[in-house]
Amino acid sequence: MKNRIYVVEGYHDEARLKALYPDIQTISVGGSQIKQDVIDFLQKNEDKLDIILVFDPDHAGESIRKRLAAKLKNPSHIFVEKDVARSKNGKKIGIEHIKTKVLRERLQYEIRPKAHHNQLVTSDLHALGLTGEQNSQLLRDKIAEHFHIGHCNAKTLLIRLNWLGITKEELENVLYATSS
Repeated sequence: MKNRIYVVEGYHDEARLKALYPDIQTISVGGSQIKQDVIDFLQKNEDKLDIILVFDPDHAGESIRKRLAAKLKNPSHIFVEKDVARSKNGKKIGIEHIKTKVLRERLQYEIRPKAHHNQLVTSDLHALGLTGEQNSQLLRDKIAEHFHIGHCNAKTLLIRLNWLGITKEELENVLYATSS
């Protein structure tokens, strides 16, 4: 079994994870200016490590996630919603602000992208009202919460659902609370 390493934005995120799990292996990318030595280390060792990306649910965090995921073969992802990552005063968003119980729960929902033949396409999202409708964001939020993939616009939702291999029928089941 490979060693697991959690990749986070900064020192405070590392400290927060280590406060929960003292033996957890973490590495910080050093903020939005990702350190090249961290990228080099992860690329060199990605066959030996299970790499899990855990970034803040804000623009900077998502930008780091996209850039790093593009440089690695197949990292796993853990997503957190903005509302649970807000500081007490509501001015900051970050992994370090998540309540212990919630953070422990979110760390259980690891997503590893998979390649599937029957991938969703934009027209599927449109047909289900997940894009192009007045209530599309509410429906996307319902789907994102169900699959633990964080807040998503339509394009990001499509990417993350395809990572999971979710089918149109599974989306219908969640949206319309039916079972197959």
